[in-house]
Amino acid sequence: PPHNSRSLPLLTSTICKYLLGFILSSWIVCLYLMSTLIGCSQQNASIATSDLLLRSTSVKDATIPVQSTCQVEYNRIISQQTPGLTPQDLLRSRALIGNQYRLEKVMETLSSRERPVVAVVAGGSISLGHGLANPDQHRYSNRLENWMNEMYPLSPESTTNQDNNKGQQRHKVINVASHGADSCSMAKRLNVMYSDLESKLPPSSDEPDLIILEFAVNDYEGQDHLVQVRYQASVFFDGFMDITLCSEVVIHSLLTRYKNTAIMFLEMQTAILPRKTGALLHMGVATHYQIPVISYAETLFHGFAE
Repeated sequence: PPHNSRSLPLLTSTICKYLLGFILSSWIVCLYLMSTLIGCSQQNASIATSDLLLRSTSVKDATIPVQSTCQVEYNRIISQQTPGLTPQDLLRSRALIGNQYRLEKVMETLSSRERPVVAVVAGGSISLGHGLANPDQHRYSNRLENWMNEMYPLSPESTTNQDNNKGQQRHKVINVASHGADSCSMAKRLNVMYSDLESKLPPSSDEPDLIILEFAVNDYEGQDHLVQVRYQASVFFDGFMDITLCSEVVIHSLLTRYKNTAIMFLEMQTAILPRKTGALLHMGVATHYQIPVISYAETLFHGFAE
């Protein structure tokens, strides 16, 4: 396959806050990243690496468990979790675990605090923060950037880059979203995006660490927002295969261009609950290429109608 197919264990906990949605706001990507770093949740500590497994100390014939470094980090992250989100909510967000090798590398870079992590958000008006009173503060790309810098600030030694601009290096999220964009519009402008990103990457990076694709809403009937779309009975529609092909073109191109970049689908949902999304067509592509899929819709809208 065009990406590293190293087999990784299923990780049992998504940690931290959820992403900001079309109307509701919370986090969700810094979350999924955490699950690639931390495999020592109370549900299944056995998948953590041997040096992070829980240790025990005997005191007067009693065995007292000692928290591992991994568990301490887990507790630190979940202390910032959005109130009200349950473990079941977090599990539902992980629509497809996929191959987490590249995501694991993102978390290793964040944890080392030696260089800034660069993420890219590509999507439509949701990723632009349409409808928010203060998009620059509340859209999920900005919140993800703030979260990375608050939870994993760079070490003092790493904040001086090659140009000696001390203190200027920070983890960064580059937002390349545009109103009405779908997978086909991104497929058509991939070369433009590649050229644009080259000028925005810091000296320490020659490719992004993470790319988040948010096209679920616009990929359903492409950019068709007519009222009758809401009442269609089938998730399949004229042009379904074309959009699926565009989605695969995007994934294959990104994996080929960026040999180490982690890629994930972020499946959003509008407040018009009967309206379907393109999540199903993404799942086929994601399964083939083992791309992780995060579902905001399954997390926050599960049982909402009831």
